[in-house]
Amino acid sequence: MAATDLAPAGQEALIPVEGLTGPEPVVHCAEALDFLRTLPDASVAAVVTDPPYELGFLGKTWDASGIAYSVELWAECLRVLKPGGHLAAFGATRTYHRMAVAVDEAGFEIRDSLHWLYGTGFPKGQDVGKLIDRRRDDHPARLRFTREFAAVRDAAGWTNPQIDALFGYNGMAQHWTTQCSTASVPTVEQWQRLKAGMGFDVPAGLEDLVHELNGRKNAPGEAWDDREVIGKGHRIRAGSGVFPQLQSDTFDVTAPATAEAVRWDGWNTALKPAHEPIVMARKPLDGTVATNVLAHGTGALHTAVCKTPPDDPEGRWPTNILLTHSAAVEGGWVVDGCTDGCAEGCPVAELDTQSGLLTSGANPRRRNADKFRDVYGDFKGQTACQPARGADSGGASRFYPAFRYQAKAPSKERPRLPDGTVHPTVKPVALMRWLVRLVTPPGGLVLDPFAGSGTTLEAARLEGFPSIGIEQKAEYAELCRLRLRRDLE
Repeated sequence: MAATDLAPAGQEALIPVEGLTGPEPVVHCAEALDFLRTLPDASVAAVVTDPPYELGFLGKTWDASGIAYSVELWAECLRVLKPGGHLAAFGATRTYHRMAVAVDEAGFEIRDSLHWLYGTGFPKGQDVGKLIDRRRDDHPARLRFTREFAAVRDAAGWTNPQIDALFGYNGMAQHWTTQCSTASVPTVEQWQRLKAGMGFDVPAGLEDLVHELNGRKNAPGEAWDDREVIGKGHRIRAGSGVFPQLQSDTFDVTAPATAEAVRWDGWNTALKPAHEPIVMARKPLDGTVATNVLAHGTGALHTAVCKTPPDDPEGRWPTNILLTHSAAVEGGWVVDGCTDGCAEGCPVAELDTQSGLLTSGANPRRRNADKFRDVYGDFKGQTACQPARGADSGGASRFYPAFRYQAKAPSKERPRLPDGTVHPTVKPVALMRWLVRLVTPPGGLVLDPFAGSGTTLEAARLEGFPSIGIEQKAEYAELCRLRLRRDLE
């Protein structure tokens, strides 16, 4: 069935784009769940998608809708998949489990979890030692304010509910009059309204205290300026805008200034983001694997073409499932930017550093068990086992095909509309090509319910598969159109 055959009557597709060679991707601008309901049963060979991570990324409402946790959504994906068809869906490290549970409850069989590794994640945690030195303890001064203001309130014959009524608050006044840890000071504007509304005489020093505490809100403590600069650090960061080209700069490396900061130096509140999990699930088979594959063409993973060795003479695949740092170094081969001098933080290189050089033998020399002897007590056949494989060596990364190292999408893979619109969460094309060819049988139709900027569709077309995408936002659907047209230039 061609992708264009799946477009429901009366709904115009933004794609196909005239002039595309090979399978023509189709994108529909619609809500994912609504459009999925219009597709025929068992009409899709694979679902490869990057749904919202439900983190409220950059304040985007589409990334906090809960759609990725919808059992109904994944049940529709299950319905449109052929028996044995695979689903590959990205998730965030903090929310992946909720999506995986929804996929499981929809009727899928969870087969594995894949992991996209990258080395350019921006640390989002906070250095605890620096937080301690930066901390300013204004609590005693706030307690002085709340104590004196509570006395002013009582002298004026006011109550906290009356003070709240001045602002339309519910309970704020208690923070201005308490002697507990929640003690706070009103802003300068709120202070002026309090004086005008309550008509009290300001005690000596209270006015200055309000302005002093407000003036140093969010200002670092005195210890911050005492931190000694001991060197320079280098970091890669994003420039202005949404995920533009990466930039680099230097910063001062400082030493803790207080004993408390020394104690907590080297502690942080979060790990460096360096991977994103992918749930891999399968629709239940129709009979055995062999029967299902012969009847529907689905049910198996095309692992052979996803672990092409680096010395592939045809160069058919630009990347593969076993992209190991050790292989790249040994052969002087560049793998997605992972070479002997790869950037600090490369997870593949880090894994090989932890394991060191490992060497595996072909197999045991001799089987000593009695079952390998004949009736005379002699070994059957050869006196020693013939090697079933060649001995090899390298780092531990060569043993982990479920981990995929791929640099984040470069600027050239991030389409931009004339008005500046870009998609903030673009996946690299090479990564999506790898996923598509892993789970899609020859000629199989690929479905992406959350098309975004169209990376999955481009990957499917490059791999020779027809595809159909669903994208709810019109501007992002237009980015898909732009991406596919640009490929022809």
